[in-house]
Amino acid sequence: MENCSKKPRLSLTPNGQVMQEAADHETSRAVVVDDAALPVTKMAIEIDKTMYDCPLCYRPLKPPVLKCRARHGACGSCAEYHSRKCHLCADGGEYEHIHWLDPYVMAAKVRCPNKPFGCRTSVTYFLLEDHRLECPHSPCYCPEPGCTFPGSPPMLYDHLKVHHDWLVTSIAFDKKLDLEIDEAERRRLLATENGEHLFLLVITEGVGGGREVRFVRVCGKDAGPWEYWCKVWTNAPMNPGNGDRKPILMLEDRARSCAVPSEEAAMEVGGRYLPVQLLDMHPRGGFALCVRITRYQLQTAAAAHPVPAGAD
Repeated sequence: MENCSKKPRLSLTPNGQVMQEAADHETSRAVVVDDAALPVTKMAIEIDKTMYDCPLCYRPLKPPVLKCRARHGACGSCAEYHSRKCHLCADGGEYEHIHWLDPYVMAAKVRCPNKPFGCRTSVTYFLLEDHRLECPHSPCYCPEPGCTFPGSPPMLYDHLKVHHDWLVTSIAFDKKLDLEIDEAERRRLLATENGEHLFLLVITEGVGGGREVRFVRVCGKDAGPWEYWCKVWTNAPMNPGNGDRKPILMLEDRARSCAVPSEEAAMEVGGRYLPVQLLDMHPRGGFALCVRITRYQLQTAAAAHPVPAGAD
């Protein structure tokens, strides 16, 4: 038998698998090879994005990819909407599934648009919008009028301090923070080291001239392995019936998240608040407030701190 020096040839099967044809003519056969067994070499290619968009709905193509005989393309949804008949062809040519195009559509990946804010994920192009909705690196936004600055929490931390002269107080997890809140103060930004985590205290008018204190976490998307709980407390007005004991008003609740550190955003996400009475003996007519923030791994947070009924 004479050996053939021809190399084995690779080709795609209709369902996108790799098929290797033997080089020996006398033992010629086709064998399906597992994709995972082949070496993977990646390369970056610049290509017109519209080539990967459906020409009918202008959304990213996703399998199955179809074309008519005149090569007018369509995504599966558009083809079904038009009863698999090409509305661009005079004779209404029928769409057919082009199997060999599906692997190319599934292999096209793009960088997450939140890369400037810390996301290093490459996403299949037709799944990009799904990823964007859940990306934990979605940006926060500056609440100042006329300012549209987007950024990660550390970026927003620097921006608010430098460009808008916000009052920022440092805080550490699991440690009590003592605050003096002035009567006119309406917000206080709390930040862990380097602004890695941002939290906002919002102080609004309450019943009888008092204040209502709300607490939110500032982040673009509430995702990740952690859940954050906040405990805030203050002294209540003295009750003669309690002797010398100072009554305490306390609230402990899960920190809800908002992308914009503002009173409006904090009110929108809901949650409970701590009612506080202004103390006449306090300097500047304000009140003292104690804060402690704790974070738990998500799988144990519910067991450690069940969400109070009606809190949502």
